[in-house]
Amino acid sequence: AGRAIAGHIGAQARFEYTVIGDPVNEAARLTELAKLEGGHVVASAIAVSGALDAEALCWDVGEIVELRGRAAPTQLARPSKLAVPSAPSEIPSEV
Repeated sequence: AGRAIAGHIGAQARFEYTVIGDPVNEAARLTELAKLEGGHVVASAIAVSGALDAEALCWDVGEIVELRGRAAPTQLARPSKLAVPSAPSEIPSEV
């Protein structure tokens, strides 16, 4: 939750599109953390609290962590149940 700025930066020869802001930093740090999780899925409790009730009920709010580059602590949320395909054929070819 918070403000982010998106746009093109740089000289004409090295034009880049980028997004900056605290929510972007939080998302990047949560992505790093998710790589260490069994199901590879983690979210901030604040993001989950903004979801519709049916979706929010699918998440368990957990511990509070300090994410690198952020002043405020972040409370984590993880899916209550994570469907894991039992065979590679169950993974969709296009996402």
